[in-house]
Amino acid sequence: MALYTVFIVSQSISTAKACSTDCSIDVYFTGKYTDETCNVVINNASNNEVVTLPRVAVASLKKNGSEAGSVPFDITLKDCPASRTVTVFFNSSVSGLDTETGNLVNDAGTLLSRNVQIRLRKENSAQVIFDNATTGQDYIISATAEPLSHRFTASYYAKGNSAVTAGKVHSVAGVELVYK
Repeated sequence: MALYTVFIVSQSISTAKACSTDCSIDVYFTGKYTDETCNVVINNASNNEVVTLPRVAVASLKKNGSEAGSVPFDITLKDCPASRTVTVFFNSSVSGLDTETGNLVNDAGTLLSRNVQIRLRKENSAQVIFDNATTGQDYIISATAEPLSHRFTASYYAKGNSAVTAGKVHSVAGVELVYK
């Protein structure tokens, strides 16, 4: 999976007169494509897996900033370009992000818990802040490009002065790779 970026820049012309001849607006597309990609494998299965956190009592998350229910999971990079460093980080492109905590927020709706978030940590216990590549995990790919794994931990995180309510938790994160 490579990181692809498309920038859309548009120019508009505002005039009080009606358009009579050339009414086009220029739109410019630029991007970057790299043939250097790695295959991502989560928990030795596929690149599309579910990490299931355990059932915990709301009492374990009654204080703002509490963490509970930690679950480890592995991300392996395979078939990478040799002798490179690749940073793995997570984005919030599907679920919401709390910019204050750097965590994913729980989806909203009936039967879903309130005041709970999902926090990720690297194997050294440092927090992974969603949408921030600088907090991601570096994978130093050897000259032989052997598969390389790192362990992450997901946990529940209590946010706010109100107690976490009982209910389901559902958040989705994307995995992005930055090639250095």
